[in-house]
Amino acid sequence: MPEEEKIEETVETEEVVAEEVSEEATEEVAGEEIAYGVGTPMVIDPYMEPFEIVVESVRRRGQLIARNQKLDSGFTAGAPLGVAAGVFFALILVLVPMLWML
Repeated sequence: MPEEEKIEETVETEEVVAEEVSEEATEEVAGEEIAYGVGTPMVIDPYMEPFEIVVESVRRRGQLIARNQKLDSGFTAGAPLGVAAGVFFALILVLVPMLWML
């Protein structure tokens, strides 16, 4: 039985506290009128021009570096074939006239 008494006591105190809070809230709202649009924070558009210039500069440099890397990769990939073709062409230019003169 002592447990039931404790439960009843806590329920009663919660109801009393809820009534006190609701009474205080209605008095505050009724006592002062709420003013809307005064003192509220406004959204500010920051000055982004310097950041946009830097971003555009970085983007341009990145594109130039990427283009240069692609060109270097293309030359490197084709280098062995180009060297072989160059040696073959040089031999033709040298050997054909020598054989013609014999």
